[in-house]
Amino acid sequence: MSVGLFRMNQDDDLFELGFEVPISGEKFFTEFWEPAIDELGITGIWNGIEIRKDQLKSTLMELEQLRNWAQSNLQDTDLEYMVSRIDLLVKELPSAFKTDDTVLWMG
Repeated sequence: MSVGLFRMNQDDDLFELGFEVPISGEKFFTEFWEPAIDELGITGIWNGIEIRKDQLKSTLMELEQLRNWAQSNLQDTDLEYMVSRIDLLVKELPSAFKTDDTVLWMG
């Protein structure tokens, strides 16, 4: 299993085909992302959470916190993997919102 970012189709609340941003394998997410999220008190990034456009700024700030955490707590391939996925999210999130009421889902 893996964790990714998906865009919801507003007509039927299903995932939009062709849009997915990979975040992490499930095991890696559980082992590294979740402890960092807990330690940092992050509330807008989680497996199973919806993200709306009005949350973009705070979500990007939380991703920066996670990036800093990874740089302080991980090494080698674990560090490279987590930082590369955070950087991908930071790059893709702003353009993922097609309209103001677009809903993204992380899970």
